[in-house]
Amino acid sequence: MDDVKVVISERIKQRLKQLNLKQKDLAEQTGQPKSTINKIVNGTVTPRVDLLIPISRALDVSIDWLVANEYENRHHKIEEEIIKALRQVDEKKRVHIYFIVSYILKVLEEKKK
Repeated sequence: MDDVKVVISERIKQRLKQLNLKQKDLAEQTGQPKSTINKIVNGTVTPRVDLLIPISRALDVSIDWLVANEYENRHHKIEEEIIKALRQVDEKKRVHIYFIVSYILKVLEEKKK
């Protein structure tokens, strides 16, 4: 597995680019000094656990996504696509989708028994 600080660094860089944000924007949104964000983004340090929460919120990603290697993160890509699709439909359709998914999960759970 890759060194976690390198994975986090690459993920943050990727997400900053996707969101068209700069390190200073991330520093402002997290309330952290720019020097701290710079060290994290450059892979010099591994962020403390308490910093992962505001970073993940600012970047609109899960903490798992920030720290997981590619193999572990394939499921996150699927999750992102589902969320993206849900955000594109109106609230009434989202409610229908929710009930359908809930029903499918219930059926799958009963099949396990």
